[in-house]
Amino acid sequence: MNHTFDVDHVVLDIEGTTSATGFVVDELYPYSRKRFGRLLAERAEEPAVRRAMTQIRELLAEPGADAVRIERALGAWLDEDRKVTPLKTLQGIVWSEGFASGELVSHFYPDVVPRLREWHAAGVRLHVYSSGSVAAQQAWFGHSPEGDLRALAERFYDTENAGPKLVAMSYETIADDLGAESERVLFLSDRPGELDAARAAGWRTAGVRRPGEPYYGSGVGDHPEVASFAELRIGTGAGAAGAGTVPGARTGAGPDIGDEEVRRAGARLAAEAARFASFGWMRGTSGNLSAVLDRDPLRLAVTASGRDKGELTADDVVLVDGAGTAVAGTAVGAGKPSAEAGLHARVVRLTGAGAVVHVHTVAAVAMARRRPGGIVFGDLEMLKGLGLPAEGATVRLPVIANSQDMAVLGDRLEAAREPRMPAVVVAGHGLYVWGADLLQARHHAEVVQWLLELELAAGRA
Repeated sequence: MNHTFDVDHVVLDIEGTTSATGFVVDELYPYSRKRFGRLLAERAEEPAVRRAMTQIRELLAEPGADAVRIERALGAWLDEDRKVTPLKTLQGIVWSEGFASGELVSHFYPDVVPRLREWHAAGVRLHVYSSGSVAAQQAWFGHSPEGDLRALAERFYDTENAGPKLVAMSYETIADDLGAESERVLFLSDRPGELDAARAAGWRTAGVRRPGEPYYGSGVGDHPEVASFAELRIGTGAGAAGAGTVPGARTGAGPDIGDEEVRRAGARLAAEAARFASFGWMRGTSGNLSAVLDRDPLRLAVTASGRDKGELTADDVVLVDGAGTAVAGTAVGAGKPSAEAGLHARVVRLTGAGAVVHVHTVAAVAMARRRPGGIVFGDLEMLKGLGLPAEGATVRLPVIANSQDMAVLGDRLEAAREPRMPAVVVAGHGLYVWGADLLQARHHAEVVQWLLELELAAGRA
């Protein structure tokens, strides 16, 4: 459901909101755990490290706790996912160095960065408030898969400079620091307790509820709820309802999309399809591609069914709605969309993607036969193309059973989806990949296919 907010400031939570908690827990936590011992042993006299160690001794009520005891406490807090300030401080130091060295690359959901750029361009001031330290937040935004995003975020807040996230006073502190009227600040988080605290401080709130995240089952209470940033309309003053559009995708009520706009999208899709066909990934008339043209209501341009994907023209495209059904009066003689258009729409609603690619590659089908439970990749430089670090990271490409019923197939995809992997293999069928736009979807498809070909060549069972 779409929600419109007329505000001057947007304050962002990170884990579960802009980015996958699983990435932090599965990739960053082990990274810091391996490095805490050396940090405490070799750099105990650095001011930030010394202060954190003092705070840990106070929390433990053990004034004489040595580095070994402190490291053991840090490990226990990691296991419990405790939001403890000195833990976050030391993690921030380790992570910042990992990002700076190139060992780490952060993660953002595909619907996030396009929206942040548009809100920023529209004059909305963006800030971050996370339980992770300010140093970790800045490193996260500075080393994203899409480059340095720190220019988008004006100020960073954590539990040390603002206070605990479940306490209303912390949000009052932030509003005072911003010099903002409380009702002109919007807070985005996946955690209902944080949303309650922000609202108690007079802020506007919206809960971001993403499948697979820890707080998904808790809901967001009576706060406005969105599944992705694509459902948010944010701006200042009278233009708020139209603010935050994704490039090439309109939002808000308005005139129906006309043939000419569909044809322009068709030209872009035809060019991408020709590229994939040249790889041999869309043989015969197989495969299809889509691009979002409108979010409210959802409208996608989808390649027409039964056409040779290497010979598509700008007219070989159909406009479909959120169910994958052709929109009357907007097709340009292309015929009907594939039945799989409904799955494209489901992926867009689920992930916030701006484009979806479906290709039939031998590697995808062959590897699904070998690994019906999913295909795991790790310690590969090519993983950077998916926003993952090249070392110490593993990610699973789900494999789901095929079905001719798109509702059933969509349910299987939603249940199996790995938030850090923008793709899924349909057994005996092919590969679905998505991204913020057609370019990113293509890059993701090429990276995933490379990974599949490597596993196939390795001959591992």
